[in-house]
Amino acid sequence: MEDREKMIRDRVDKEDFVEIMQLKGVKQIVWDKLIKEKGFNRDEIAIEPKFELAISDCEATVSIDVVINLPQATFAVIRCANAGLEFWERYVTAFAMVVKDYQIPFAMVTNGYEARIVNVLSSSIVGENMKDFCNRQEALKIMQNFRKIPCPEKRVEKEKRIIYAFEGIKCPTVTPEK
Repeated sequence: MEDREKMIRDRVDKEDFVEIMQLKGVKQIVWDKLIKEKGFNRDEIAIEPKFELAISDCEATVSIDVVINLPQATFAVIRCANAGLEFWERYVTAFAMVVKDYQIPFAMVTNGYEARIVNVLSSSIVGENMKDFCNRQEALKIMQNFRKIPCPEKRVEKEKRIIYAFEGIKCPTVTPEK
């Protein structure tokens, strides 16, 4: 019985390792596209920044794969995923709504090619691949008229709970060093 359990554990570890390595590849693709194709500056892109999230009955430190910070304000949050873009769309939208004291205007989940790009303020899908994402000049133009609008008070707690729930399922079970 112990041999069987060890074989199962080894297989799960290997599958987790492959998934982590694939996710690292997605993050690299996104980084390259943001810098080389979309023209964002390296210092405008934060990788895996941490945010404190206070919910009525607990506090948590949460993170997102990529954040684009322009001079006026944070422009977008991006979650990199190997699959299940529609699944993660709700997470990035909630994240953009409440992680700051204003709603970040854009949220995207992507595998590096396909994407779900959400205009957070209008709750609409504005793109379905990385090519549809704004370049730096377009983003700067959008941000010229940007007003920092907080999340509606009646939705804050709900959105924070969505983030908190997703945080529990996004953690890998094995580290890439194995």
